[in-house]
Amino acid sequence: MRHPDKRKWLQATRFLVQLSFFGICLFGIISSKQVADWLLPTTLLLGVLFCGWLCPMGTLQEWAFKLGRMLKLPQLRVPYSLQRYLQLSRYILYFLATLGVTFAILHGTRTLGSLMKGKEIALVSLVVFIIFMITSMFINRPFCNYICTGGARRGLWSVIRIIGIRRDTSRCINCKLCSKACPMNIDVANTDFVRHPNCIGCMSCISACPKGCISYKHMPRPDLPGKGGKA
Repeated sequence: MRHPDKRKWLQATRFLVQLSFFGICLFGIISSKQVADWLLPTTLLLGVLFCGWLCPMGTLQEWAFKLGRMLKLPQLRVPYSLQRYLQLSRYILYFLATLGVTFAILHGTRTLGSLMKGKEIALVSLVVFIIFMITSMFINRPFCNYICTGGARRGLWSVIRIIGIRRDTSRCINCKLCSKACPMNIDVANTDFVRHPNCIGCMSCISACPKGCISYKHMPRPDLPGKGGKA
């Protein structure tokens, strides 16, 4: 079968992209914020690929989670019944930020950016950053899931995306491996086309699917009278 090789190639490519961009930001060649702003309009078409493929903060959290797995630490997952409410926190924070209410110690991306550039930061910011890194060894992308206001802004743009994660329901065996693989705790297994604002386009669900029935493509056409259902 071609699916396993394709899955390995996809995530290996993403890792190389993450590593390369992290290095570029580390050496000050380009600012991750600049790239995030440049790519913002593309979220209307492709979704939030910046968070899944480029964001240094997201990358560090993923690496911390993988380290925790290597160390055989407990890998925790928030139940969907609770996740649906907790995930609203970053949108609440984003709304407050638009009103001028800031949360400096929770700006993990700014703290990371300052550390990478060798700038001095407040001790409390460093402590909070370290706490998030430690937490990431047990829960995948906690900052992205519940705190990141930049991700919230891009996520709100992405809800009208045309291209995204699409599940072929006719071939799905309901193993739910796609949902388990999602770092943003989205129930992919019960979604035909993922339009969730928390989706970061990492394509981990595609890599996890044993039947290759999940792909990154245009949204399905709506049912049309006399046409026999969805595309």
